[in-house]
Amino acid sequence: MKKVLKAEMWDKMQYLFRNYYDRMMHCALFYNGTIDADVLTRVLHFQLDNVPVLHSRYHNNPVKPYWVVQDYKTDDFLTVRASDDLDRDIMAFVTQRIPITDNVQIKVGLFTKDGKSAIAFVVNHMCFDGGDLKYFVTKLCENYTKLLAGDENLEIKHGTRSYDAVYSAMSEEDKKTAKSLYRNISAVKDEHFFPLTEKREGDVNRIVRRKLSAERFNAARLAGKAMGFTVNDIILAAYVRSLYEFGVCKDDERLTIPCMVDLRRHLAKGGQETGLTNHTGFMPVTIDGNGKDMRDMLDKVAKAMEKNKHDKFLGLYSLPLLHLAYAVFPHCISEQAIKLGYDNPLIGMSNIGSIKPSDYRMGDAVPEDGFYTGAVKGKPFMQLALTTFEGEVTFTIAITGNEEDEKIVNAFFDILLDNIDKIAAIGQK
Repeated sequence: MKKVLKAEMWDKMQYLFRNYYDRMMHCALFYNGTIDADVLTRVLHFQLDNVPVLHSRYHNNPVKPYWVVQDYKTDDFLTVRASDDLDRDIMAFVTQRIPITDNVQIKVGLFTKDGKSAIAFVVNHMCFDGGDLKYFVTKLCENYTKLLAGDENLEIKHGTRSYDAVYSAMSEEDKKTAKSLYRNISAVKDEHFFPLTEKREGDVNRIVRRKLSAERFNAARLAGKAMGFTVNDIILAAYVRSLYEFGVCKDDERLTIPCMVDLRRHLAKGGQETGLTNHTGFMPVTIDGNGKDMRDMLDKVAKAMEKNKHDKFLGLYSLPLLHLAYAVFPHCISEQAIKLGYDNPLIGMSNIGSIKPSDYRMGDAVPEDGFYTGAVKGKPFMQLALTTFEGEVTFTIAITGNEEDEKIVNAFFDILLDNIDKIAAIGQK
């Protein structure tokens, strides 16, 4: 008889989010060097074997959903082939969607060309979030390097996948307070949306990218730092002002941007002793009007973020409410109840963080570029995601759309990067 795994709270929530996006996470890494496909295969088998949810099939039972662990083979999750165009093949691979009926919930593509390699990862968000995707990929690189050197002492973390591990680093008093935070912070009735085209036949998954050079970003970062602003302040201020300038809302209107928060800040040892799962919340940042210039927007964002920066329970609001809904009702009823109270953000932002080349080295193969991005959103939903590599920023907006939508996103990126340059210019005055 096959092993059954409990569907945790965030597994079920991510399945509910199928109504808004593709439920996938995406990562692409580009290497100056070759990667041994046989060694990569062995490491992937080790990690999948030790993360059972990755080779399981989800059953959306109306009373109590669950996973059933499946047998699998290499061809179920790994594609290896030579390429004429690494970037083209990676982007085609990374935009696919994994059905919940598959017996594996991860797809990995290894493409090679003229002594260079590229690896793409697509993972069902129900299994884990961006924080644990970064862990999974960096552990893959570490284990690959070990095995290549003859060290078979491979490692990957194990433990609970339950949402309530998020309280594990708290005092009893704080834990009691956190578990009483029933306020529904998703109920932000902001109806502003990014001006994409209407849904149409032929729309496909697209990850639209734009790079900002390390020199340009560093100039803005240093200028912001001199004025007392953080990197997140700088990016969010440029993003919000660009949304106003792009016509998302009028200059005198209020705009709320939900930003993703890694909840591992609340976990014992940062989640190093839990299983791979979802521990992501969000904080809504509300800006009361566009202001007169970029400096004014920086002040507005910093003021809006001030309370969040000192909130010891950041990202934990609404979790008790979700848990209560799933605990009290059969799944089919709880899902309907949550949909009634949940407002999926029309516009969001996620700073996924940095890709440090030293963490992604695979033997002698050295990464020379890479990015992560979250789910591909269905219109009218949109989210800006960003990662940094050696100081260079890759901005991504992942949408199900058409070529006209891609042109719209690229026009927005023009404005966004120009506003980041304006922050750098403030520091030169």
